[in-house]
Amino acid sequence: MFVGNMVTEAIPARIFALYRIVESKKGISRRDLQNLMEPPGIYKGASPYFPAVLRAAEELKLIENKDNEVKLPDEKKQLKTIDDFRKYIISILPDFKDGQFWKCSNIVVNMNEKIFKYKSIADSEMLNYLSNQTGETIKAPMIRGWRFWAQFLGFGVMNDMAFLPNAYVYVKDVAALMGLEKNKEYPISDFMTRFMQYGQILLPQATSNRNLNIAMSSALRELHDNGEIELKYGSDQEMKWFLYPSKELFDQPVSSIVFKGVKS
Repeated sequence: MFVGNMVTEAIPARIFALYRIVESKKGISRRDLQNLMEPPGIYKGASPYFPAVLRAAEELKLIENKDNEVKLPDEKKQLKTIDDFRKYIISILPDFKDGQFWKCSNIVVNMNEKIFKYKSIADSEMLNYLSNQTGETIKAPMIRGWRFWAQFLGFGVMNDMAFLPNAYVYVKDVAALMGLEKNKEYPISDFMTRFMQYGQILLPQATSNRNLNIAMSSALRELHDNGEIELKYGSDQEMKWFLYPSKELFDQPVSSIVFKGVKS
């Protein structure tokens, strides 16, 4: 899913369920784990999804599978909730910069208004666009698998098969990982340097013009409106980043951000 081709079967809920089973059992045979994930009486004759889920869990270093025994890595921090799981995935996403998932995500979130001309992210024109941009053949099952993760990680919202860019959930979780002090004002250059440690997947390949896309701009504006951050403009400050234009919301260049604390 994150190494090699994206797949439809390895959705977040299944991977988290597998992790929780392995955690509760303190180790389990591969066969017994598959029987719990795919009860034979229910999945008899059906195409198994277990191999893809197990492989994705290994890619994410959630589990180890040695000699057909599946267990948690010794140093693995317990992930008690689905929110813990999402934050963990966000924290390690930069490890997969060369992967198909990273490439497609970065392309889609930086399409801005171009994304709205596609009624479905799996239509032939969109698949051709992604294939041309990545230099890989992107097929419909791959991008259908991508959509589950894009919504779960918070890059935007899926309306049926249409993608609506608003990375509020993702940026909020990245902010929680950035080690920011409450009520401290950060120059935008410092904030973005910290953000790039975890959030680079959301930014364009070239950031020299300091223009933010719709997904990131929508996230920052929502955090601002919620009182979780305060966007500030200082005319005397040279370094500024520019939100995607909006006629209704905060639309000044951002020179600094006051971190107020994200809401759970």
